[in-house]
Amino acid sequence: MASGSVYMSSSMVGKARSSNFTLSEKLDLLKLVRPHIRILEEHTNKHAVIVDKNKCWDTVSEQYNVLGGDRPPRTAQGLRTLYKRLKESAKQEVMQRRHAQPEYRGSISEPTRRVMEMIPHLFHHGAIHHDKDPATMHRCQMFPTESSRRVWSTCGQGRVR
Repeated sequence: MASGSVYMSSSMVGKARSSNFTLSEKLDLLKLVRPHIRILEEHTNKHAVIVDKNKCWDTVSEQYNVLGGDRPPRTAQGLRTLYKRLKESAKQEVMQRRHAQPEYRGSISEPTRRVMEMIPHLFHHGAIHHDKDPATMHRCQMFPTESSRRVWSTCGQGRVR
């Protein structure tokens, strides 16, 4: 056996990796998520909210798997992960477009366009918000971290979410 080859015995059988999501599967997920967006985008860490989110993902998963076709069945967790990746990808795509030369901007992808329609506040990093004190104005800014994720400052509250 060569040093670079991988050997798996029958005792090492694990969970099989799902196939990649197609564009139509991504668009179907976004369509199914849309009615639940208010609950799924609630960012409080309360038990009731978490329970509601889990119910939403179970419902979305059931609806998704009923669509059938050639697609493999997907778990609620798998769809949840895809949704999170689609949001991150959309934010990155929009930021890249903003920083590109005008002649290289091009059009945005369909999943990104749909995410932007569903969650527009994710893409307005330069919007000015007013604190409770109208004399105090804060500008939201996006700060890149080492892991290339984006951390949004909450305007006027000193919290980071």
